[in-house]
Amino acid sequence: MRIAALVREAWASAWAAKVSSLLVAVVAAAMCATALVTVGQTAANQAAVEASLAGAGGRILIVRDTLGQGFINGRTLAAVNGLSSVDTAIGLGVTVDSVNGRIGAGGVPVTTWLVYGDVSTVVHLVAGRWPGPGEALITADAQTRLGLTDPVGFLAYGTDQYPIVGEYAPLPGFEDFATGAVVDVGSSTGAVELRVVIHSIGEASATQSAVLSILSPADSAGLSVQSPRGLSQLSVVVGGQLAGFGRNLLFLILGAGGLFVAAVVLADVLVRRRDLGRRRTLGATRTDLTALVVIRAAMSAVIGAAAGSAVALVVTAQIGYAPSPAFTIAVAVLATLTAAVAALPPAVYAARLDPVRVMRTP
Repeated sequence: MRIAALVREAWASAWAAKVSSLLVAVVAAAMCATALVTVGQTAANQAAVEASLAGAGGRILIVRDTLGQGFINGRTLAAVNGLSSVDTAIGLGVTVDSVNGRIGAGGVPVTTWLVYGDVSTVVHLVAGRWPGPGEALITADAQTRLGLTDPVGFLAYGTDQYPIVGEYAPLPGFEDFATGAVVDVGSSTGAVELRVVIHSIGEASATQSAVLSILSPADSAGLSVQSPRGLSQLSVVVGGQLAGFGRNLLFLILGAGGLFVAAVVLADVLVRRRDLGRRRTLGATRTDLTALVVIRAAMSAVIGAAAGSAVALVVTAQIGYAPSPAFTIAVAVLATLTAAVAALPPAVYAARLDPVRVMRTP
């Protein structure tokens, strides 16, 4: 029997057996809806966890020179910035508390970071201009605390004064700069901290080794490292656990749905065995009968998968997340294939029945 004729006959047969077709469609819809709501939520949580761990804040490598050996300098800073796995590397001096210079020692202090390197890699300029050596930028919060109406004036720390030339907002990875001020030191020496934003969490271990190799401190006792390597390992472990849980849950849902489909198709085959026997006596081959039963189940499953996916998308939207189109389509395809595979054993059984004996059955 030609494919087109077989498909038409399967559709006509499915329409004639409305109850069994509806049951297969309902089971397929339940498989899709359940998988998208449960496994989809797990997949969304996995993506959220990985995105959180892979954010700039989770890709920060901090190296401190606690003994003042001077291994964080212009040469090493340029070498670290040259690594392909590094987005940004900046040197920082000792953090100080500066005050509004016009008020003096009685003013409200704001945390001030001394930046060795390109300030534009650390902050975004909101107002004013980029600072030159010895000049400062402040945040809106610091401006309020300093009692300034505009980001203009000067900061004072002891005998040091830093003219304020603008306002900034911190870039990702430097969120702790959000409530203070930054000063462009302009010098390549004197940094006591190296802060590195790594390109991806998976490159944390290799990048840390490369950075430490570049710095090469004379005395490793004066080296303090705050590494995202642990987060990299945690990302792999958590991602693997969530993926494994979601995969096992999906297999469980598809397995249970497949059993229901097999039971429905078997019951339908037993009820309609005289019709199948008549087809055999009229010349249909066993392969034709098997394909007829499987295609009929697959057609019903396609309709059910589409309906179940639509319902699941509405439900997940109310919950607050939406499965990706690729995941939704993949689940619908798996549900349809599961229904087709589950229908195969009953179909083979029906095709192997003796048509003469079946037709004699009262």
